[in-house]
Amino acid sequence: MFRHLPNLLPVAAIFLIALLFSVAGNYYHTQRAMQLDGKEIVNVLDRYIDKVASELYILNQNVSNLCSTQDKLRMRAHVFNSEYIKEVGLYKDNFVTCTSNEGPNYIQIGDEVMDRIHASKNHITISIGESSSYMPTFFIYASTSASTGLNALIPPERFPELIKQFVNSHEYQYKLTILDYELSNLYQNNTEYREKLTFTSNLYPFKIELQPTFGTYQYHYFSNVWQTILAASICALLYLIIGYQLLAKRSIEYTLLNAIHNDEIELYLQPIVDINNNAVVGSEALVRWNHPTQGQISPDIFIPLAEKLGVIDLLTEKMMSMVAQFLQENPRYQESKYVSVNVSRISLIDSLFLNNLKKFAKRHPLLVDRILLEVTENLDFDQQQLNTALSNLVSIQKLGFQLAIDDFGTGYSGLNFIRLHSFQVMKIDQVFIKSLHSESSITPVLVSMIQLAKELNMKVIAEGVETEQQISLLRKLGVSYIQGYYYSYPIKPEALLKLSEDVQYSPVNSPA
Repeated sequence: MFRHLPNLLPVAAIFLIALLFSVAGNYYHTQRAMQLDGKEIVNVLDRYIDKVASELYILNQNVSNLCSTQDKLRMRAHVFNSEYIKEVGLYKDNFVTCTSNEGPNYIQIGDEVMDRIHASKNHITISIGESSSYMPTFFIYASTSASTGLNALIPPERFPELIKQFVNSHEYQYKLTILDYELSNLYQNNTEYREKLTFTSNLYPFKIELQPTFGTYQYHYFSNVWQTILAASICALLYLIIGYQLLAKRSIEYTLLNAIHNDEIELYLQPIVDINNNAVVGSEALVRWNHPTQGQISPDIFIPLAEKLGVIDLLTEKMMSMVAQFLQENPRYQESKYVSVNVSRISLIDSLFLNNLKKFAKRHPLLVDRILLEVTENLDFDQQQLNTALSNLVSIQKLGFQLAIDDFGTGYSGLNFIRLHSFQVMKIDQVFIKSLHSESSITPVLVSMIQLAKELNMKVIAEGVETEQQISLLRKLGVSYIQGYYYSYPIKPEALLKLSEDVQYSPVNSPA
């Protein structure tokens, strides 16, 4: 763990720098949030006053100016059904003439209130007054004509209740001023801050002053810190990706040999399926390199590297050993199915590879006919190398291994190669399968390949099959065995066993 600390220090620095910037930027986020919250608080109070006024207009349709007993009962019913209105009244000219509590009345309304009603855009306003117990109360006035209207008495605690969700959760100090009456929570926190923002209603005579506290800055910091963490994570991830790619280019050559000896090479198997009964008849052995620090390394990288470094025979020997262990541990699979193993062109002309196969056949005589060796058609050999390869292929078949020509159709020497030596299986390259569709010009080429395989008594496997349409067309062309993502990606041996057991099949021999 400690040896990786130098690589992690830049990551820690990225997060530290990001957090410092986020602390500095928190002032901006808090000020911006205060602007939004202040405007929303004003909107909440405006909407509440409008809502009460709209209820008064509805009530006005059900009462008369006579202040009869029925009118009084209806007003009381309205108050009873309202959660926050304590009393409603009817006014005419400058006097409240009827209330829900006392019925007929004669309470004067100040001229300034009437002036605000007339000056208001929507002919609604608010006012401060005293109740019968001499407690301050708020009134909402809604006019129905130039001289008549209704009012509602609201307890003063209603307004702090409306804005509580903002000021409490964000820990603002505030001062709400309605006309000359103030409501605030400044006594809850004695910390003084210079930042104060004031927001005034355009409709009604009130304003609110917001003042941030330490809790406010803390709240907004933690509300936005996820963005900081996300940005830092992306930067750290990019750093690690770039850094490890550079490291891989420098170190992969030195770690491949150790990977072969330290069991970092893992066996994966891709099933080969008979499309006539959806039975798994075999699988192709593939290797994956699980590097302890760099993670999964693509075979497209380390297999050419193994050839370049001259350790491809060691890698193939490791694969053969893993395949043998898999077959020995699963006799039921071994009885009816096979595993194919790719052979490098370099190995094919290497005497060490042939010797390793002889040793394998001697140690595992019962497994030889369960292993299919795949040789790519695109073998760029000179004449001497070609003669060596053909001689080794004869020796390999004498040991009991069966042979497949892989990626058929992609090289220029394929026809000559199968003319010089007999193979049991032809694997058609996925390039042709991906181009296959109902009116594809590739179809005659496939027909020729399949006909050639039949004439040479070779079974055919189509590689890279991914769609139902490809399955249907291959079935029409007489291809029975397919390999590709349509059935499965390369999977671990345990998953292949489960897949083989899940699919109902009749015992079949290997394609070879």
